Amino acid sequence: MNKKRILKFAILFMVLILSFSVFFIVKSLKDKQSDEFVYSGTAEADTINITSETSGKIGDIKMKEGSKVKIGDLVAVISSTETEVNLQNSEISIKNAENELGKIKDGNRIEEIKAQQALVEQAQAAVKQGDANVNSSKNNLNAAKTNYDYKKKLYDDTVTLYNNGSESKYKVDAAKNDLDNVSTTLNNAKSTLDISQAQLNNYQAQLSASSEKLNLLVNGATERDKNTAQYNLDKAQNSYELSKIQLDKNNLVSAVDGTIQTINFKKGEYVTPGTAIATLIDTNNVWVKIYVPESMLPNIKLNKNVILKSDFIKNKTVKGKITYISPDAEFTPMNIVTKKDRMKIVYAVKIQILDNLDIVKPGMLFDVNLK
Repeated sequence: MNKKRILKFAILFMVLILSFSVFFIVKSLKDKQSDEFVYSGTAEADTINITSETSGKIGDIKMKEGSKVKIGDLVAVISSTETEVNLQNSEISIKNAENELGKIKDGNRIEEIKAQQALVEQAQAAVKQGDANVNSSKNNLNAAKTNYDYKKKLYDDTVTLYNNGSESKYKVDAAKNDLDNVSTTLNNAKSTLDISQAQLNNYQAQLSASSEKLNLLVNGATERDKNTAQYNLDKAQNSYELSKIQLDKNNLVSAVDGTIQTINFKKGEYVTPGTAIATLIDTNNVWVKIYVPESMLPNIKLNKNVILKSDFIKNKTVKGKITYISPDAEFTPMNIVTKKDRMKIVYAVKIQILDNLDIVKPGMLFDVNLK
């Protein structure tokens, strides 16, 4: 009887062991299958340089590193005496044009003729200065173009070396960043030349108008003379608006909502057009880049919604959407995998984070479930 009982318990024990074994095997297989769809990556965000469009000393820095900013928030102020003087000169030109129009309507005196002669001389000096500014802007543009061509050649050579396997992706990215910076400087130099040329044209127009006005004062005003004086007033007002726009460029504002990552200069330092005063992180455009094997490609597609999790965000999931799948294979990045895995060929996949942007920070590690 005892033997039968012992045998019965032995059989029951074996059944339990077999059941548990089957359970854990099935669970292990399911976990393994589930893990095949989970890949890790670090949150990243676009960085935007807040650059100066004018030259001058930094008059004030309104933000600190880590400050939250909204679109249009004032970040820094460039103190430019030349721009301020140009605005004051434009205001004076308006008053002169108004006075001249009034004189034509009231009749001319010898004193008025002498005053107009002085204005002609002033306009001649302005044209001379404007011509010097144009030549200076042309020299700056030539220097910027030479620098751009040099950086472009460096970038092209680096890309060629990278394609041949003789250079790193980091070097390519650095060369591209340098090229982007000098491209901005080149564009700003072109813009400065356009402004200088426009100012010269304006000065020439003022000189022409002042000279014609002098002739009108000497010969006597007609109805056409009165109209010309009115046109000169309109031009002076347009010049004032142009100077005001130029002065407004000294106020550097944020183009997007985000966080100030770095303040690159201090109050009192001199900057030139294209200088990055501060660097902003666009916290509304955050993504995670992962690397998947070729076998995973049939399971993913663009605009597919996925779920992300992070140990930094407890008890909460983050929604994401696949916005980019690399068409080219590459070796697994060496900084996030074991030495054995470095020989694997993978494809880069970019997932844009759709929600919880207020708590997601660049640098956070996320697990992305592609299932």
